[in-house]
Amino acid sequence: MSDRAWTQRVPWRRALLVPTLLRAGLRALQDRGGAWDRYWRGIRQTGLDGEVLWDGDSAEERGWTVGLARRAMESTLPVVDVGCGNGRYTRALAPWFTAAVGVDVSAEAVAHAERETRAALAPLRTSAAPGEAGAAPGESSAPPRVSFRVLDMTEAGAGARLRAEVGSANVFVRGLFHTLDAAQRGRLAESCRALIGERGALLLVETDFPGSALAYLELLGARGGDYPAPLLRCLEAGLPPPARFGARELALHFPEASWEHVESGSAELCSAAMRPGQTSTRIPAFFAVVRARQRRRSP
Repeated sequence: MSDRAWTQRVPWRRALLVPTLLRAGLRALQDRGGAWDRYWRGIRQTGLDGEVLWDGDSAEERGWTVGLARRAMESTLPVVDVGCGNGRYTRALAPWFTAAVGVDVSAEAVAHAERETRAALAPLRTSAAPGEAGAAPGESSAPPRVSFRVLDMTEAGAGARLRAEVGSANVFVRGLFHTLDAAQRGRLAESCRALIGERGALLLVETDFPGSALAYLELLGARGGDYPAPLLRCLEAGLPPPARFGARELALHFPEASWEHVESGSAELCSAAMRPGQTSTRIPAFFAVVRARQRRRSP
């Protein structure tokens, strides 16, 4: 099909996307809590050729992220990966900080993260001395510096509770704020503030697609009623529809009166292959590094 013919048919193709988008949005509103467990429960493979849309396993993106984190964050603190999913970035950040803790609202996601971490560390354990590898029944066999737990950081007080356990920490968030509504974003920002304290920093990387929701689906390979498998899985699970999170949203939820804006700019998130034989789709994104300004105490 010529470019001109495709352009002429786009409005009709977009109209075919609307019913599925509306159903997914309605399901997310009705069952927000269970959607993420439902999604992760069916995942069998991650990485470039896997089923998780946002998990492209890009060495380029991972290297850029780790480099920025090392430059912006205090290495003598732990790092908390909020919305860790299968734990890919928790594991990538772990060598550079005193510990890495992945947290996710989904118990199914945390189970994936623990399995993938055990598999990634298995070659290291085979060379360990007797008694240094393995774990007691019911305990994770991952080393203490990498751990995972179920936690909804949009709940009031979640950050303070986690800080009581792990101490002041750096925070990394990739692709979470753009799935939340305004109230949830505000609570997540407060949880991050409580966790980072005076020494920690927050690094966030979020989708910042400039077009409409329908145009975003097309970027990810949707054509009329034909959806790539990784995208269809998100819609069928009823995951919250993504929205834009860029400089304007940063200013709204992290006002400079309360937060020091250290660094920000454009970035890219690398998706899984949308169809067999394809490479990652590069999704326009926004990154920022912020630190909490200390609040004045009343006399």
